[in-house]
Amino acid sequence: MRAPRKSKAPSVATSAVPAAGQNVPPAPPEFRIDHQAIAALAYSYWEERGRTGGSPQEDWYRAERELHRMRETYLGQAG
Repeated sequence: MRAPRKSKAPSVATSAVPAAGQNVPPAPPEFRIDHQAIAALAYSYWEERGRTGGSPQEDWYRAERELHRMRETYLGQAG
Protein backbone atom coordinates (compact mmCIF):
# COMPACT_ATOMS: atom_id res chain seq x y z
CA MET A 1 0.00 0.00 0.00
CA ARG A 2 1.29 3.45 -0.92
CA ALA A 3 1.76 6.23 1.57
CA PRO A 4 -0.58 9.17 1.06
CA ARG A 5 0.82 11.88 -1.15
CA LYS A 6 1.67 15.19 0.42
CA SER A 7 -0.18 18.06 -1.13
CA LYS A 8 1.90 20.68 -2.78
CA ALA A 9 1.64 24.21 -1.41
CA PRO A 10 0.61 26.77 -4.01
CA SER A 11 3.29 29.01 -5.46
CA VAL A 12 3.51 32.48 -4.00
CA ALA A 13 3.24 34.22 -7.35
CA THR A 14 0.55 32.15 -9.06
CA SER A 15 -1.85 35.07 -8.89
CA ALA A 16 -0.07 38.30 -8.11
CA VAL A 17 -2.43 40.89 -6.70
CA PRO A 18 -1.81 44.26 -8.33
CA ALA A 19 -2.10 47.52 -6.44
CA ALA A 20 -5.27 49.52 -7.04
CA GLY A 21 -5.49 50.74 -10.63
CA GLN A 22 -2.59 48.64 -11.93
CA ASN A 23 -2.73 45.88 -14.50
CA VAL A 24 0.23 43.80 -13.38
CA PRO A 25 0.26 40.35 -14.99
CA PRO A 26 0.89 37.28 -12.84
CA ALA A 27 4.57 36.54 -12.46
CA PRO A 28 5.85 34.06 -15.04
CA PRO A 29 6.82 30.57 -13.85
CA GLU A 30 10.46 31.54 -13.47
CA PHE A 31 9.45 34.10 -10.82
CA ARG A 32 7.24 31.83 -8.74
CA ILE A 33 8.63 31.39 -5.27
CA ASP A 34 8.00 27.87 -4.02
CA HIS A 35 9.87 25.22 -2.09
CA GLN A 36 11.47 23.77 -5.22
CA ALA A 37 12.74 27.15 -6.48
CA ILE A 38 14.27 28.02 -3.11
CA ALA A 39 15.84 24.58 -2.75
CA ALA A 40 17.37 24.72 -6.25
CA LEU A 41 18.91 28.15 -5.67
CA ALA A 42 20.18 27.22 -2.20
CA TYR A 43 21.73 24.08 -3.68
CA SER A 44 23.47 26.16 -6.33
CA TYR A 45 25.08 28.27 -3.59
CA TRP A 46 26.44 25.10 -2.01
CA GLU A 47 27.76 23.94 -5.37
CA GLU A 48 29.44 27.32 -5.95
CA ARG A 49 31.36 26.78 -2.70
CA GLY A 50 32.67 23.47 -4.03
CA ARG A 51 30.09 21.44 -2.08
CA THR A 52 31.83 22.11 1.22
CA GLY A 53 31.26 24.32 4.23
CA GLY A 54 28.61 26.92 4.72
CA SER A 55 25.24 26.64 6.35
CA PRO A 56 22.20 25.05 4.68
CA GLN A 57 19.94 27.41 6.63
CA GLU A 58 21.87 30.50 5.50
CA ASP A 59 21.80 29.25 1.91
CA TRP A 60 18.03 28.77 2.21
CA TYR A 61 17.44 32.27 3.64
CA ARG A 62 19.75 33.80 1.05
CA ALA A 63 17.83 32.03 -1.74
CA GLU A 64 14.49 33.25 -0.34
CA ARG A 65 15.75 36.84 -0.19
CA GLU A 66 17.17 36.68 -3.71
CA LEU A 67 14.00 35.21 -5.22
CA HIS A 68 11.83 37.81 -3.49
CA ARG A 69 14.15 40.58 -4.72
CA MET A 70 13.99 39.23 -8.27
CA ARG A 71 10.20 38.98 -8.13
CA GLU A 72 9.81 42.51 -6.77
CA THR A 73 12.10 43.82 -9.51
CA TYR A 74 9.98 42.04 -12.13
CA LEU A 75 6.70 43.31 -10.69
CA GLY A 76 8.11 46.84 -10.44
CA GLN A 77 9.08 46.78 -14.11
CA ALA A 78 5.80 45.19 -15.20
CA GLY A 79 3.74 48.01 -13.69
